[in-house]
Amino acid sequence: MNQSMNQGMKLSVLVPTYNRRELLEQKLASLAAQTLSEGAFEVIVCDDGSTDGTREWLAGMRVPFALCVLTPPQKLGAARARNLCAERAKGDVLLFSDDDCLLAPRALEEHLEAHARFPRSVVVGRLELPGALRNGSHREPFERTFSIGSRALWINATGANTSVPAWAFRQVGGYDPRFVGYGGEDPHLALKLRALGLGFRRAPRALAYHAARQLGGDYQKKAFAAGRAQWRVYELFRKPGVGLVLGLHPLLLAPKRPLFHPAVAGRIKNPLYHYERAYFEGACEERRRDTKRNPNHAH
Repeated sequence: MNQSMNQGMKLSVLVPTYNRRELLEQKLASLAAQTLSEGAFEVIVCDDGSTDGTREWLAGMRVPFALCVLTPPQKLGAARARNLCAERAKGDVLLFSDDDCLLAPRALEEHLEAHARFPRSVVVGRLELPGALRNGSHREPFERTFSIGSRALWINATGANTSVPAWAFRQVGGYDPRFVGYGGEDPHLALKLRALGLGFRRAPRALAYHAARQLGGDYQKKAFAAGRAQWRVYELFRKPGVGLVLGLHPLLLAPKRPLFHPAVAGRIKNPLYHYERAYFEGACEERRRDTKRNPNHAH
């Protein structure tokens, strides 16, 4: 990494990747087109065991910004890969930006401007599905943002397009490495940051295009895994407000059962309904497992 480019560094973009070379090429191209001065940010990519030529392609990359590529000897998963990136980061602000999230030209500048206005905040950028990938009028789950004015909720903070003061991330210990599957690590980190006293702010002009559809392919499998992981988050904090926001409080689960009954599900085609149903089933499965492990947990 060019040492002269590190002076005055303000922002570190952290990108874990696995077998998504084509998307990663688009990702780095979007970073090369940023309005933020190339000397004001660095990009740290963790290639988490790709087998599609990503590592070789990255070795030959030439970009106008400081680029650091990490190649751990064993697969880490998203949470530990982001932690590894954060260990090497030199920026005052860490932007977690997944490899399938293509940043609009002003995105980095908008993140830094938001932190200048709200220094003790987690900044949540906007996510949109590119029009070419949209299936009718259905909105993807990640496009739904819960907010009041410029304030966001902690549930909106994800590894797709969220920035955090580096000191705060390190003070709470980063991502919890116990979350190794799909889901859970983002809300868990957000709740730790909230407990530290940070607020959550929206930055609508810090836009990223999510170039991989959520309601496609194996989305129900992912939703099931997310439901299981989010239940573990709820159990770790055991606060009613956390369960309500995650949609997993026992008072919410009971009335959902008839709504998601197989006889009802067979007549509904909406993919968002089936995403929510799989999420519900995953949460119920993990709840049953938790009850077996901890009989004293009453829900």
